[in-house]
Amino acid sequence: MFVLLAVLALPGGAAAKEPLRLKPSSKWNVHYADDSCRLGRSFGTGDQKVVLVADRYQPGGDLRLSFVGKPAYSRLNEGEVRIRFGPAEVEQEVQFYPGVLADKTPTLIIQRGIRIAPYPPEVVKAYEAAIEAEKYDFEWPKIAPEREAAVTYIEVKRSVRQPFILETGSLGAPLAALEKCTDELLDHWGIDVARHASLSRPVTVKSNPGNWMKSRDYPADMLQAGKRAIVHFRLNVDAAGQPTACHIQQSTRPKAFDDAVCKAIMRNAQFDPALDAEGNPIASYWLNSVVFHI
Repeated sequence: MFVLLAVLALPGGAAAKEPLRLKPSSKWNVHYADDSCRLGRSFGTGDQKVVLVADRYQPGGDLRLSFVGKPAYSRLNEGEVRIRFGPAEVEQEVQFYPGVLADKTPTLIIQRGIRIAPYPPEVVKAYEAAIEAEKYDFEWPKIAPEREAAVTYIEVKRSVRQPFILETGSLGAPLAALEKCTDELLDHWGIDVARHASLSRPVTVKSNPGNWMKSRDYPADMLQAGKRAIVHFRLNVDAAGQPTACHIQQSTRPKAFDDAVCKAIMRNAQFDPALDAEGNPIASYWLNSVVFHI
């Protein structure tokens, strides 16, 4: 993920309260879009209702989470919230932005992708060592489906109006449905799904993606207006390793941010192509996200 301008979060948060325990008030729903898959479900009713939204933009374990409802309101402009996929996984502290729907319903938007469990320290250390050595082909370990199925609730606390626990039941089937959707995304993009299932190498960056966008790429009128955004994008990368198209998978908008991302990334991105099981170059894709904040 790219972050253009750093910011210091304000201290403080909601006073400690007993969390609301919210039971499901709708069925799971999976939405198939052209560039993303969305899993959603409502918990609780009335003023205690919280809607869980989990987006995924490619096969893998990362989830882009949002929580919609009055308990998820935060008085902070940004900050950290604590999330735990219980009962077995450890608590994670992640950054968020507050948002508001058209009907004024508060929304808590988690800035980055989150898995049901953080990466172990030794894996993070290995990744940092690879980056320091300018090796950008590091592969993160996956989480087993059995471990996802063991999750039965999601707890959210700190920085929100009311801590809450969403009693999801096993996440095994919902996340399996989301995985099926993302597999179909590849087919929709014209990707050879069968060959991608056994890649010997995915698309690999040739330079540090953190340098592909600069502070000057922040749209001037958006900067002046104090606007920020999160933009998720995908690049088509051909068998020669050249990016051929930029697609906005999801964005908080305005569109000026989307245009700035595609313009800068298409100008600066450098890749080695993906290789199939026999080591032959193959057309593929690469995706990431950019956070614009002041």
